[in-house]
Formats: sequence, C-alpha cells, structure tokens
Amino acid sequence: MTRNRRITRGLATLLVASLITLGGCAMTVDSKIEHYQREAQTIAGELVAVVPGNTEVLPWDSSLGTGGGTPDAEVWWQVSQAMNTAEGLAGGASTAGEAIAERLRTDGWDGAQLDRSDATRAVYGFNRDDEAGDGWYVELRYRLGEQGRGVDFIVVSPTTPKP
Repeated sequence: MTRNRRITRGLATLLVASLITLGGCAMTVDSKIEHYQREAQTIAGELVAVVPGNTEVLPWDSSLGTGGGTPDAEVWWQVSQAMNTAEGLAGGASTAGEAIAERLRTDGWDGAQLDRSDATRAVYGFNRDDEAGDGWYVELRYRLGEQGRGVDFIVVSPTTPKP
C-alpha cells in the first residue's frame, strides 16, 4: 500500500470514529432533562444528609417546571424539600439551615442572603455552573429564633428546550 493510500485510509478511519463518538455523545432533550432530574434529586439528598439532629424529613416534590405553553418554551427540573427539626431543639432550624448553607459553599456554590429575609426567616440563594457551564440554583429558607423548626429548599436545574 502506498503512503498516500495509508494516510487517506487513516484519515477516513479517524473521521468515522469521530462521527461515531460525537453521535453517541449527543444528548437528546429527553435525556438531558432526565439527567437534570437525577442530578437535582442527588443534590437534594446530599443537602438533607448534612442536617444535624433528629429531623422530620417530609416527602419531597420533584417535578418538571415549564416557562410557558409555547412550543419553544424552556423546561427545568426542580426538587422541593421541607423538614422540621426536633421540637425543643433550641434554634434547630437555624442550625439545620446553616449546615445546608455551609455544605453548598463547600461544594462551590456562590450564595447570598436575599431581600425576602426578615426577622422571622432567612432566605438564601445559591448559584453554581456545572461542567457544561449551565447554571443551577438552590434557594434555602429557614425559620429564625429559639422555636424555629421549619427548613426548606428548592433545587432548580438549568433550563433546556421543551421535549
């Protein structure tokens, strides 16, 4: 076989292999939202795991959010989680909320207290980009004060075109 033929055959093989690889890596909208669903549920589970003490973890709500009824509307996956810290645990909600906030910061989330905070509750928003550069959001809310027991958060995936 001549040198030119070997080069041509080698380039053709490389091209076919590249096309197969790229075709196999393409993520459909359905698989992307399924990936977001799994990731949102994983994040929620990791945040619940850091809550100290005897905490009542209520069933979570995991659902598809939509930006409207138009065909080109974007969708996202969201997981809402509510918890009640043990009755009689002084400052229980604050302790749990601060543990969740610390976990988010440790995991690379940027967060800040939101204007909706007041004397009875703290509200924080956290943002982080994933490997693809898509933005995730977590909103954390908890009751303040000695008798505060309620803690909840919502994990929101990046948006993607409607399937």
